[in-house]
Formats: sequence, C-alpha cells, structure tokens
Amino acid sequence: MGASCCEKSPSTNEPAVGAHDHDDNEEGQVHAHETHDHRPKTNASEDRASDTHGHSHSHDEGAEIRSLATGTTCCGTEERCDEKCIYAAAALECGKACAGDDDDPDKETHRHEHDEGGHMANTACPSHIQMAVDKYTSYLQQLRCICRDALRESSSTEICCGKKTSRKQPKTKSCCGDMGCTGKNNNQDPSKFEPSGFAHQEVDLEQTGNMETVHYLVSGMDCTSCADKLMTIFSAMPGVSSPRVNFVVGRGEVHVDTSVTSADEVLRFAATASNFSLVKVVGGDFYLDVLAGPAEARKLTEQPPQGVTDAQILDRKTVRLAYDPTVTGARDLLASLQGQCQGLAEPRGDSQLENSRRRLRDQLYKTLLAALFTIPVTVLAYANGLVDKQTKGIVSIVLGTCVQIIAIPEFYRPALSALWYSHIVEMDMLVVMSITAAYGYSVVAFGFEMGHRPLEQGDFFETSSMLITLILMGRLVAAFARVQAVAAVSLRSRLSSSALLVTSAGAQEIDARLLQYGDSFKVLPHTRVPTDGVVTLGKTEVDESMLTGESMPVLKKQGDDLIAGTLNGDGIVTARLTRLPGKNTVTDIAQLVEEAANSKPKLQDLANKVASWFVPIMAAIAVLVLVIWLAVGLRVLEYSAGRSIGTAITYTVATLAVACPCALGLAVPMVIVVAGGIAAKGGVIIKSAETTERARKITDVVFDKTGTITEDDLAVVEQVILADVQEDEAVSLTRALVAGGKHPVSAAMEKYLAAQSSVAAAVVSGIRVIPGAGIEARYQENTVKAGNAEWTGTSKVTEVARVQGSGLTTLVVTLNGTPLVVFGLRTQIRREALGVIEGLKSRNIAVHLVSGDQILAVQAVARAVGIPPENVAGHCTPPEKRDYVGALMSAPAKYVMFCGDGTNDAVAVAQADVGAQMGGGKTSSDVTQGAADVVLMKGLEGIPFLLRVSRAAYQRMVFNFVWAAVYNVLAVTMASGAWVAFRIEPQYAGAGEMVSVLPVILAAVSMFVLNLRRGEDVQ
Repeated sequence: MGASCCEKSPSTNEPAVGAHDHDDNEEGQVHAHETHDHRPKTNASEDRASDTHGHSHSHDEGAEIRSLATGTTCCGTEERCDEKCIYAAAALECGKACAGDDDDPDKETHRHEHDEGGHMANTACPSHIQMAVDKYTSYLQQLRCICRDALRESSSTEICCGKKTSRKQPKTKSCCGDMGCTGKNNNQDPSKFEPSGFAHQEVDLEQTGNMETVHYLVSGMDCTSCADKLMTIFSAMPGVSSPRVNFVVGRGEVHVDTSVTSADEVLRFAATASNFSLVKVVGGDFYLDVLAGPAEARKLTEQPPQGVTDAQILDRKTVRLAYDPTVTGARDLLASLQGQCQGLAEPRGDSQLENSRRRLRDQLYKTLLAALFTIPVTVLAYANGLVDKQTKGIVSIVLGTCVQIIAIPEFYRPALSALWYSHIVEMDMLVVMSITAAYGYSVVAFGFEMGHRPLEQGDFFETSSMLITLILMGRLVAAFARVQAVAAVSLRSRLSSSALLVTSAGAQEIDARLLQYGDSFKVLPHTRVPTDGVVTLGKTEVDESMLTGESMPVLKKQGDDLIAGTLNGDGIVTARLTRLPGKNTVTDIAQLVEEAANSKPKLQDLANKVASWFVPIMAAIAVLVLVIWLAVGLRVLEYSAGRSIGTAITYTVATLAVACPCALGLAVPMVIVVAGGIAAKGGVIIKSAETTERARKITDVVFDKTGTITEDDLAVVEQVILADVQEDEAVSLTRALVAGGKHPVSAAMEKYLAAQSSVAAAVVSGIRVIPGAGIEARYQENTVKAGNAEWTGTSKVTEVARVQGSGLTTLVVTLNGTPLVVFGLRTQIRREALGVIEGLKSRNIAVHLVSGDQILAVQAVARAVGIPPENVAGHCTPPEKRDYVGALMSAPAKYVMFCGDGTNDAVAVAQADVGAQMGGGKTSSDVTQGAADVVLMKGLEGIPFLLRVSRAAYQRMVFNFVWAAVYNVLAVTMASGAWVAFRIEPQYAGAGEMVSVLPVILAAVSMFVLNLRRGEDVQ
C-alpha cells in the first residue's frame, strides 16, 4: 500500500505514522474539519481513537503511531506544511520504489527492507530523504504546499488526507478528492481567504493573549502601490490586524490572531494574492544557525535541546535554533549539540539588505534576458532589407514571445492577482494593457503577413519587446538605488562577527554569536567592539561616530560603557559583557529606525489618494485616445480602417506605457528611509516618519534642566549641619534615603557620601519616591525626608535660604519636620547648551526651561545659557510640566518640542507635538524613551540636526510630488499625440519609468552629500 503524505518519515528508532482509515460519510468524503489523533498509544485499548466529530481511525497493531503534533501538515485543520512534510514526501517516494512502480526510474537500483507482512518497514532510505530535502526545502521559504506537489507527482493510491483514490483519476480532482489540502470544499471562492480557525470570529484588539506579531521580509515591490495592494489583502483577512510594510527596505509586520488562523496561513495566502515573495522572519533576537543534514535537522526540530524555544529549517543545510539566553548560553547550547550537527553555520548578513540584493539580482537577470531577446527584434525592425519580411516576422514573433513570457511573472501575474483577489486595478495593469495590445496586434498582423494578405500597418513586435525591456531596466535602476540606500543606513552590518573571549587559559577568538552572559572579552587596537559591555581593565579611546556622528574619540576607562559596533583606538581594554550581540545598543537603534521606516506620514496618505485614482484615470484617457485617433484617422487623415486601427493602437499603447505613478509612490518612502538612516548615524533616532515630516515646524522648545541642559553628574560643594545632631547620624540617614537612586541628585549624593564617610546607612523602611519633590521613609517610628526646601518646609531656614540664594541645588534632610542637614550641589552646564540655544533663537524658535528644582537654581542656569526669565519655571511636578507644554500648544500656530531625560519627564514628552529624550545618560529612562518621538544619543546638538534633516527631507518630498505631476502631464500629452509636431513613439514609452523614477531617487540620495551635521541647510 502506498504511503500517505501525512506520514512522518520513518526512522530506525521511531515508528512510522500509519495510514488512517477514515469512516466516511454517505458520499464517501472525509469531513472537512476532521482532526487526526497522533498521540502515541500506550496500550491495546487505545487502538481506536476518535476525532472531534466522532470519526474513528483504526490502526494495525504492529504499526503504532508516534505523534506528529496535530495540524502540522496540510491534512489537519489548516494547510500548513512544515519540515515533517518533507520526510512524508520522502516516505511516499520510497514506498513508490518499494512497490515496484513501473514508472519509477529507481525501481531496479532501489533497495529497501520489508517487514514480515510484506509491507514497507518503517524506514525511508537516505537517498530518498536527501532528494526530498533538496527538492522541497525551498517550498518552506516560499510557503508552498509540499503535500500537494508530492501527491501530484506520485503514483500513490492514497491521498494526503487518507482517502483512497484511483491512480487514473481526472486531473481536475484535488489530491484530496473534492476536498482541498486545507480540508475545505474546493467549490469555495479561491479569491477569498478562509482561515483554518473560526472564520467568523471578530478580532478583539483588547484581547492580546492569542495575538502573534509576525515580522516578514517581502520581495517584488516597486512602489507604494505595491505596498497598498498588500495592505488591502491583509486588511481583508479574518484574524489579521495592524499590517505594516515598507517596500524600500522590504520588511513589514502584521498581527495574527492564532485562535482564528496561523502566521504561515496568512503569509501564504498574501503571497499568492499579491504575487510577492513573503518570508517569515524566524529566530527572534537570540538564535544560532547550525549546519545539519536532513536526519539531524529532523531530530533537532522534533526534539529541540534544552533552552531552545523554536527550531526552523532555513535551507537544506541549515537549522535556526532560537534559544532563551537566561536558560542556556550560546556556547553551552552548541556544546550540547555535539554529534547532532556539523557546527555553526556562516553568519548571515542583514536580512533586509540580503533581501534587497536578492531582488536586485532577480531584476538584473530578467532585464539582461529581455534585452538579449529584444535587441535582435529591434535590429530587424529598423534595418530594412536585412532579411525578407517573412523571416523577419518569424524571428520577431519567436523572440517577442520569449520577452512576453518574461513579462508573465513581472507584470501579468501581479496585475491579474490584484484584480482577482483584491478586485483592484493596479499600475501593472496599465503595462499589461499596453504590451498586450502591441503584441496582440502584431500577432494578428503577422498572421495576415504569412497569409500573403499584409495589413497596411504591419507588425511591431519591437514595441512590446522594448516596452518590457525598458520598464524592467527602470525597475532595475530603482532596485539598485534601494539597495544602496538600505546599505548606507544599515546599522546591523557594522557589528563585529568575532570576539576575543577572556578565559582562565588566556584570550581565545570565537564567533561573536557564541558570547553569553558572564563573559568578559578583550578589545584589541583598531577593532570593533563585539557587543555592549563595561570596561574592567585598561584604558583607550573609542570612535563612536557610527552612533553619535561625533568624530572626536571618547576616552574609556574602568567603569565606562562600551557600545557595540564602535571602533577601538590604540589601547587595549577588557570588558565585562552586559548585553548579548542579538540584543544590544546597535540592534535597539536599528529596530527603532526600521519601525520609523514602516510608519507613514500624512504626506504619504495624500500620495496614496492620488495614486488610487491614477490607474482608472489613465485607463479612461487611453480609451479616449483610442477613440479620438480612430476618428482622426478615418475622418481627418482619411486612412483606411486597418491603418487607422494600427495608428490608434500605437498612440494608446504609448499613452498607457508612459504613464507612471511610481515617482509619486517613491516620493515619500525613499526620502523617509534615507533621512532616518542619516539621522541615526548622526546620533538622532527618529521613531516615526511623521516626526521626520513635522519637526521642521517647531516654534517652541521646552527643556528640562537636570540631565538635559546640565550634565548628568552633580557635584556636592557644600554641607551644613542644621540641628543639634551628630554628623554621623545625619549622614547615615541621608545614605539610606539616596541609596540606589537614579535621580541625578541621589546619584551625586550617594557618590559623595561614599567618598567622604565610612558611616553605614541607617535601617529605614517604607521608602517612597515623590517625583519632583524628594524621598521619604520611616525610621524608628519617625518620618524622615530628603528633598527640596519647599517640600521639606525648610525654605525659611537661614542656612537653607543662603545655599539656595547662591544658585545651588539643595537637598535638605529632615526628621519629623526638623531639618538635620542641607547639601548644596552645583550643576555642570553642557558644553554645547549655549551654542544650541543661540542657534534655536536665531531660527526664531522660543526656548523655555522648566524643572522640578528650586527656582533660584533654575534661574541661574537659564541666565547662563541665555533663556529669558519669562520662559523659566521651577518647582514643577510632572503634571505641571505637562500643563506648561499644553498651555504653549493651545496657542495658535504653535508647534512644541519638549526635551527631557528622566521618568518624571515622560508625561511632558508624551504631551508635546515632538517629544525628545536625552538618550545614553545615567538618568535616561526607558519609560521616557517609550513616550518619545526622538532619542538624542549625542546630546543637545541633535535638536538643530533634527530640524535640518526634517527640512531637507520635506523639501525633497515636495520636489518629488511636483516632478511626478510635471512628468505625467508632459509624458502623457506627448505620447497621446496632443503636441502634434512631436510624440513619444510607443517602443520608447517604456523608458518613462526610468525617466520618472530617477530624479526622485537622486533627490532622496542627495541628502547623503549634505553636511547636515555641521549645520549647512543646503537646498
């Protein structure tokens, strides 16, 4: 009996999955929602297992079933082939050879053991396993059904869902009879997505328990029209929400409700409906790619080692193991795989960059092949007398047809898929209409020529061929520009692939992916830092320009942070690892940049609305051109009917081919990607495309003081005992309250007291932090506080008033309201603060300073940096900072930025039109970073830099819109014959895509040559 493709590939150690005998309904069909019970049996009483509908599955006693995990193949409740289907296909082919099928070429050479009953033993031979792996591994990446293809090619008498069928059944039948591989009736509308779960279940966005965020790479997109098509497909699918994609970088994400459908099912349908290649990104942040043969790969995916959370086959030689680094380290995991793999696979590059390069190669091959066929056709068309007309026609139709075949996956399939699945007419349809009209007419003309009844207007195969070739060439140029743009802004490619691990036996060079928690690594001169760490030994200078844009090296000594990807100078340092290579500063920044690229500004919405009307308008214009030129030919020029039709078709073809909304589609996304990359390399992380567009409109900038205008570190310059109390007791209480605090005052006090006194911290309880005020706790049934003078009620104490009057930040410690000690702290104003504020004022941007610090200290800092007194506020709590920003925003024509660093600034950062966080400092808060639109990695200089980037980006967006409009008006009127004395010939109309797109690309990449870091606002 033939093997079912539902079978798990048998091995010498594991029993095979036997064929399931289904109890059929009256019509002999298996129920659509029947599920297989693959649980291993423990006793004879379990020889029969019932499905959810009461169907029984009988099994031979000698062929016990080992679990396949229900639903892992296309025979369960969903079409979801995985690596197990590869081994099932191997078993199918193995069974075919063993059964002595006359059609099998391996019949004579195949050797396979059989059991006593004459059936196949539970082993698929290695040769068939290897052949199946080689053949079907790519299906997993392309989300294609392995089972369907395996059964189509097989002579098996058993189908993938267990139903027996005749070997000579009609080709129109599915591999599962009337039921498809999904278990659904094939009579349903194939243009509609039918999820495997509850098709009518609504997606509740508040219920996130079943929601899976799926990241994917997409290839085949050329402009925003392509992206909109994919978004339309996703939005119409049950169980799918929040789809996003950026066609420039070729990456997107979508939320999938796993109770309704699965990620693979969603991506597979979207790939079919859109004709794009969609590949799910697997592995998360922490994974190892290991080399493994078919049998080893199967074992790793079915029985993953401890600590592995997911295992996926990437290709026929590589398996990706996602792991939890808190459970097992990378080296420990690899060591546990001894004998199960052939070691670590070569590191893969930036997935987005590799995806873009694959698309570029694909475009290059298609363009070269089309050009190879087009050149002879064009030469024959314009070289009169080179050959006779019939030979010219035969050569032209053969080569022209070859070019048309190249156009099928590039133009016909996407256009027809969009029309069938999404019911929309996209730009590719304009190309299809033009090349089909030109090619179709030429075929008819060729037929008349061969019948010795030539038409007045002969064939013009060169028109359709040149159209296709030139359009492909335009897309090749666009793909090349996108690759260059993605490569230029790629941060992940800056990470080091190796590390020098410090062990008890000395330094050992290892793959950077094998670093794990607890490691120390050494950084040699002029090498990149492999991942984030803290210097424990040595001193050096590090070039951090890749993140900050600052060319001056930064001194690093013991206790200082090292950032992944930065370049070491002449020194040698040893560092303790703090973050793994899969999740460090560089990957965090790269993720923020990618998220910004996936977002859309309001200008993009405008472009999408215009583009949505472009195709129907152009189709209407083409019909109008056809009718007008038919009338002109017959009535005005007095052409014959044949010549009039030929002339009208050439004008119509040229009109359709020359029209191109791609410039409009590229106008915003290309600029956003380039601007985001430039900003990131300059130390400014823009988290949304909307921010890139609107930052140029800022009229007011509100700064926090501590950690923003001033440095993170404060210096204690004065200490005064206020009550009749021992100094040790006051110091002891102070140390207890400030211990472990992240606020700059707490951090400075803890550092100062540790250096000045050896007195231990008092034992306090119930510590509570009051944002914008201070800290309070219980001490021996008493209340002890440490905070500003107003909150502690000590502003009228003589010594406290004196310290405040001198412009120092004060910290007063009280016991039951009695002041014990006051500390005066001086802030260090950032070196760039004065210059930045002067620069903002020169742009007519109002500058404000708000702080929770004492008003006198705030006013002293404001005077030092040139902020007018009327724009200064002190003693502000977080809600008061928010209200200050809100009051500014309520005024007409105001656009407000708030810049802060700590958690107490988060509400004001979220309130502002543009919220900015000072990143990378000791007081930087994750909460504030989450609320911010912009993260300033380098300091305040990032603000004018952001304004320059936003201005340059906006100018290029406007230019792109204007150019798109000018091009299409001129090109369409020229191609349609409106200029009378001049026209664009149809064979050259295909160059229109290149002509329209090239200026847009050049405008975007021109931002790379602007010296935006140095403040040059180049137009």
